[in-house]
Amino acid sequence: MKIKRITNLGAATLESYVETRRELLRKADELTVRIARMEPVRTLEEMNALLALDKDRSLIMEMIASCSYVIEWLETGRRPGSRRGIERRAGYQREVPTDPVNLPSSSLWEAAEPEQPADEAGRFRLEAAFRGLTERELSCYTLAHGECFSFSEIAAMLNISKSSVGTYMVRAQRKVDGNVGSIHILVG
Repeated sequence: MKIKRITNLGAATLESYVETRRELLRKADELTVRIARMEPVRTLEEMNALLALDKDRSLIMEMIASCSYVIEWLETGRRPGSRRGIERRAGYQREVPTDPVNLPSSSLWEAAEPEQPADEAGRFRLEAAFRGLTERELSCYTLAHGECFSFSEIAAMLNISKSSVGTYMVRAQRKVDGNVGSIHILVG
């Protein structure tokens, strides 16, 4: 039978972290005084003892830094060093647009990729969906949906305003939706 030892460290509150940091600072001061008393070092044993104390002091200093980090997080309610919490950022700051082509290849992505219409019926469906689109609407639609460009990038490429790209996209989407709903392929 394996015996487990359970140690209760108390509640993880701001006060407990402040008290822990205070005790760690006292211990670091004690080690600094002990290291200062050992100087100058004359033997190899004294050098090894001094190095062990210095290693302990550096470990305690890391623990103090960790406690300070947690205390600042608990006091401010956000990650230290951040001017704004993630919940207060704008949508474009929270999201990272990524082209699926640049993502690592996996079986999930490979299965989700659309197949190229190799047969005559697939090409017919595609032509039928784009029937009635003007040249501008077709350009904007294919750049946005096929090439994953943003509206501002499309506007720069076509030398038109961003709002015009939005207008063309709305018109194109309306026409494509109407055309896709009315596609009938007769077999026989």
